[in-house]
Amino acid sequence: MAVRRAAAADSDTVLSLVNELLMELGGQPIPRTRAQAAFGRLVADDQEGFILVYEKDNAIVGVCTVSLVQAIRSSGPYAIIQEMYVVPVLRDRGIGAALVAEAVSQAALLGCSTVELGTPMNGERQERFYERLDFQRVGSRQRKSL
Repeated sequence: MAVRRAAAADSDTVLSLVNELLMELGGQPIPRTRAQAAFGRLVADDQEGFILVYEKDNAIVGVCTVSLVQAIRSSGPYAIIQEMYVVPVLRDRGIGAALVAEAVSQAALLGCSTVELGTPMNGERQERFYERLDFQRVGSRQRKSL
């Protein structure tokens, strides 16, 4: 069992897991052609962010995608955990905590002073998970689709 950076060869599995996350949250899967470009940027360019995967028995069973953002308020880059997913049958076994811990560590190495994330509506389970990992609530997000 290990956390590692995603490689180009992990594309299909990572995109499948992200789509499972979206469907679990009541959303629609993203067409692979659209998602592939973002995957490629996150795997290839540390300035864009990174993708972590958790492998168990030679299978990817968890994923955490992280984007880097520049902001004046943070005096430089900060990280946003965008997608975080562990296959349901393996939840509550430390996989998610290991992915988040590595995401925080990698973000710090890239010069980030903060890691942010959002939780879904009615995401009490997710909020408790992140609070156990020392994340603090700072408000809610709003969105406008373009």
